[in-house]
Amino acid sequence: MKRLFEFEFEDESPSTLSIDYNESFDENLTVLVEEGVSVVYANRAALLVLAKTFIKMAICSYPDGFHLHLNDDFDADRPETLRVILDETE
Repeated sequence: MKRLFEFEFEDESPSTLSIDYNESFDENLTVLVEEGVSVVYANRAALLVLAKTFIKMAICSYPDGFHLHLNDDFDADRPETLRVILDETE
């Protein structure tokens, strides 16, 4: 079965990146270290938010070292759970 995913967004690079989450949905995201391995626990809504965020980072003109701080459940009042840094070094 083929599926089509379309995602239209404003390119805010090189210094801003909006995270497309929706407070009316229940995006659940947390990252834990288990036995020395980082483990992402996320529901489908949270995975879609991450996918859109990573697509923006991948195709827009963000500089090396550009980074995001993501909090548990994308809630600014909760602790940081994941930091994503664009690394263009070879």
